Amino acid sequence: MNHELAEKAAGLASRVSSLSNYHTGEPQIKLIEQKDRLSKLLIAAIVKELNQEHEAYKAAISGMNEAIEFIGDADKELEGIAKAIRLIKKAIDSLEKALKKAI
Repeated sequence: MNHELAEKAAGLASRVSSLSNYHTGEPQIKLIEQKDRLSKLLIAAIVKELNQEHEAYKAAISGMNEAIEFIGDADKELEGIAKAIRLIKKAIDSLEKALKKAI
């Protein structure tokens, strides 16, 4: 199990879930979809063995860190939601790529 990767994914999923409570309409729908996608990938992150030195793994950690850091303030700033959604998508895509590599 990749503890750091799983912990980051769980932390990001929790933040995305909380963030979705502050918004309505299209932003809320996108956030809920992202949380669901993250939750599925979290299960794979727990099960798969990944090489922590692989670039895809490092990119996934970096992407999640960036999204988690930004979300810290996004719930208070409506204009920040679009950037938060982009960062979350980037983090999820990086996580998915790392899990597909399963190195």
